[in-house]
Amino acid sequence: MKAMMLWEPERMEMVELPLRPLREGEVLLKVEACSICGSDLEGLHGWHPKMTYPRVMGHEAASTVAEVGPGVTTLAVGDRVAGVGKGPCGACPACREGRVDDCQAPGGLGFGAHGAYAEYMISSTDDLTLIPDGVTFVQAAVAQPAGIARHAVATRAAIQPGELVLIQGCGPIGLSAMMLSKLQGARVISTDIVNYRCDFAQELGADLVLNAHRDDVLAAVRDLSGGVGVDKVIECVGSDQDETLPQAVECVKPRGLVAVVGSFAHNRATLPIVDFKFSEKTVLGSQSMPEGYGPIFDLVLAGKLNLDALVSHRLPLEETVRGLHLMDTKAEQVMKVVIEP
Repeated sequence: MKAMMLWEPERMEMVELPLRPLREGEVLLKVEACSICGSDLEGLHGWHPKMTYPRVMGHEAASTVAEVGPGVTTLAVGDRVAGVGKGPCGACPACREGRVDDCQAPGGLGFGAHGAYAEYMISSTDDLTLIPDGVTFVQAAVAQPAGIARHAVATRAAIQPGELVLIQGCGPIGLSAMMLSKLQGARVISTDIVNYRCDFAQELGADLVLNAHRDDVLAAVRDLSGGVGVDKVIECVGSDQDETLPQAVECVKPRGLVAVVGSFAHNRATLPIVDFKFSEKTVLGSQSMPEGYGPIFDLVLAGKLNLDALVSHRLPLEETVRGLHLMDTKAEQVMKVVIEP
């Protein structure tokens, strides 16, 4: 099969990989769509702490079951599924000796095992979700970042009707968080530093959109909140910067809450400790999508969540590197890039 192999940071190329026989509990998936995630950029640059090399990346996937292995009873050939399961790491002593069943560090496909930037991938059946009729492969791929946003909005931040919420970042997760917060009945301020992304947030329904490098975010927050501050902040930027978390703590009201969704390049960030402590503010993390795909699929089928609006580019497998570079440089007004092998 064809696959895009990241041999080491900054070196990716198309390769031909053999398909091994399926083992107990595994399925062979024909990849139909895989959207590019910001963590893939971190893997490309050598920043992601869980990425091992060489690696076929890609984890925001939607596929068709092409073959089922021994003992598989929950899926059948032809089933449409979203997600990726777990696989052997390929790097531990057991894997290097060919004893992949004894892998000491099985991990998610696309990070510790080969993922979906390929024509096919082998996966365990765990963490695979049937795609309902009426949801496309592209929508199912983009449902993964939307699910991450929903976990932050509905579970970790528990956004309530009438609350004023600041969402930092107008990328796919930030825009999903904005739309989901609006569905919860909140008023939303969205911020970014890229003008076209700010414009997009406005088009998708944010109540106020600010360019954080051009506008006075704190002044706008105080004006809109009567000087109190926002009820909650959802940080969806992360990366190699130390601006959003201090601003979030500054903008949230006393005893307000900041939920951190963004993945940071370094294991540190500045916390305005005096304001944080004396105002009894809360900062908590939000990771992954433990509620699964179901809530997002329900919203798509009900016509309440437009995931297609997040997709700016659909590219063949051969143009994966181009897609990564588009996202890295914010070229061509890129939002979400979906690879269709």
